[in-house]
Amino acid sequence: MRKIIVIRLSAMGDVSLTVPVIRAVLDTNPDLEITLVTRKFFAPFFDDIPRISLVHPELKGRHKGFFGLFRLFSDLKKSGHFDTVIDLHGVIRTKIISLLFKISGIPVFSIDKGRTEKKFLIKSKYIRTLKHTTSRYLETFEAAGINGNIGKAPYFNVAKGSRQNATNFLENNQISAGKMKIGLAPFATHQPKVWGMQNFRDLITLINAEYQVEFFLFGGGKEEIQLLWDLKIFSSNIHLVAGKLQLSEELALMGMLDLMISMDSSNMHLASLSGIPTISVWGGTHPAFGFYALGQLMDYHLQTPASSLKCRPCSVFGNKPCIYATPKCMEMVKPIDVFNKLVKFKLLKKSQI
Repeated sequence: MRKIIVIRLSAMGDVSLTVPVIRAVLDTNPDLEITLVTRKFFAPFFDDIPRISLVHPELKGRHKGFFGLFRLFSDLKKSGHFDTVIDLHGVIRTKIISLLFKISGIPVFSIDKGRTEKKFLIKSKYIRTLKHTTSRYLETFEAAGINGNIGKAPYFNVAKGSRQNATNFLENNQISAGKMKIGLAPFATHQPKVWGMQNFRDLITLINAEYQVEFFLFGGGKEEIQLLWDLKIFSSNIHLVAGKLQLSEELALMGMLDLMISMDSSNMHLASLSGIPTISVWGGTHPAFGFYALGQLMDYHLQTPASSLKCRPCSVFGNKPCIYATPKCMEMVKPIDVFNKLVKFKLLKKSQI
């Protein structure tokens, strides 16, 4: 049995995108066992995947700082013999761990993030679609002699108890099976990737005028939950999910939705990996960087064309402050544009109740 270590610590969307790749290489290589080093919060992504074990580093405790990383290396070494280390993160922390393994004589393969290509895209505004993140992950495995073919979504194996809790959530909110269910995820890590709550109110109004649907609000953090609560009371058919369900239960609920509308965010990735149609609204970032929703039509990614706004895209991750008071690229995407896209692709349907 070949045993390898795979490292991807954060962020949520990036960790979730390891799932289709890890499943692919395990399916193709029945003699392979993976020890995945990632944060404990992300464990539900890997439920019921065979031949995988998880190690959750204590990055704010035992494994904090350089000496903490050395302890993490030692802990991993003590847990058994490994043939290869695959670093899918490529940051200073994981590079230090990888170097320690390399010094100890274990081959290490690290991801090529395509930083030069992405910088050129930002500087030149010459838009061409780069490799998707999952392709970069898979190429890292292939460099180590481990092949795999990524299948189709859904990729998550949600635990039975989590599915039941999600079903109970629907029943407790008196939502019948025939009602159309739309997820809304209005937030992203950085402001240039946020469309704004008023736009969501206007979009809800447009949909409510012609369709009977139930909306489900996803997000996290106290401030976000308060904003979502303010949106919830806007209409009686809006239900707050954030803060009500555990991550595994949210994944189960996503799989029961008919549609997700989100920003360029982790929820976009979770929805697309759950195998449901996912419409996303893009601002300072661009799908061409390779972070687009896996398996979704490119037309499902709504954005102001780079040719219409010379400053876009302004950064890879949306962490660069906008030169305008509010992101103009987001202002140029109107609720009616999103609504028309939903109608064009027949993503809205009449409820069967």
